[in-house]
Amino acid sequence: MSFQAVPVLRCICCLSLLFLNTGFGDEKPVAELPPGSVLQQNDEITVRSLQAKEISDKTFRLDQSGEVNFPLAGVVKLGGLTPREAEKALAEALKTYYKEPDIQISVASFHIETLSVTGSVGTSGVYPIKGKMDLVEALSAAGGVRGDAGPTLILTRQGVYGPIPHAGARQLVNGESVVEIDLHNLMEGQNTADNIPVKPHDVISIPAAQLVYVVGQVRRSGGFPLAGRPSLTAVQALGLAEWLDGRAAPKRVRILRRGGPGGDRQIPVDVKAILAGKQEDIVLRPNDILYVPSDAMKTITNRTIEAAIQIGTGLAIFHP
Repeated sequence: MSFQAVPVLRCICCLSLLFLNTGFGDEKPVAELPPGSVLQQNDEITVRSLQAKEISDKTFRLDQSGEVNFPLAGVVKLGGLTPREAEKALAEALKTYYKEPDIQISVASFHIETLSVTGSVGTSGVYPIKGKMDLVEALSAAGGVRGDAGPTLILTRQGVYGPIPHAGARQLVNGESVVEIDLHNLMEGQNTADNIPVKPHDVISIPAAQLVYVVGQVRRSGGFPLAGRPSLTAVQALGLAEWLDGRAAPKRVRILRRGGPGGDRQIPVDVKAILAGKQEDIVLRPNDILYVPSDAMKTITNRTIEAAIQIGTGLAIFHP
């Protein structure tokens, strides 16, 4: 290498470093959003530009509408765009002042969007939305569906996110969108249209099923949902409980019906008479307790029946 070439090489190196430091030699990496995600309300972005000094190296927050009010550019909607798409949108807004504005956008901080899951799930609460999340994934995050769940999932969505994309969805007066989904079909994957992608601030609710309880001298004590049945009679409930055991007193079965004007009351049920067609089968109401006493029991009081169901929350909930 000649003596004269050294300064030239040194200048080239210096220019390379200068281009690197000023952004011409290499592109500053943009922070990666979670898979499938785009910029959303309350995300913070940092803008870098060699030309637009008014916005360069400054941090901006997307408002509730996904918009940012920039100097010179004015209000630009970036919500729903990837960082690359946001760069193009901002550059387009600046073309009044710059012929070919150089814009780089990086994400300074992500606002974690959430949804609520309530009702008959493992743990009700508020959960973060991770990427392209759907109803089944949201239920899984909440610990899954409990055994006492009713037949329906109710999804409520804020109006700002548009109507729920489902044929059964309806619009409320306040702008919210609501839909009821068949929970069994959803969990079994029988209709893919039911597994709706969730949006921020969605509320997923699974009301508990209306139950009747069968306790005492039966083969399978527990709670049995009324959901999906036009009615459930005493004999039908005994059938769900796998019938009487060998110590049962079928003529002295009782229904404990709680509440009402007269308070709690017992309704006698003679199973043998019903089977013989001599007595009408009794239709059970939600929360009725069908109690089958032992043939050795002389008297049956409300306290006796209450004692039989004291296992309370430990009772299994059986679904057909």
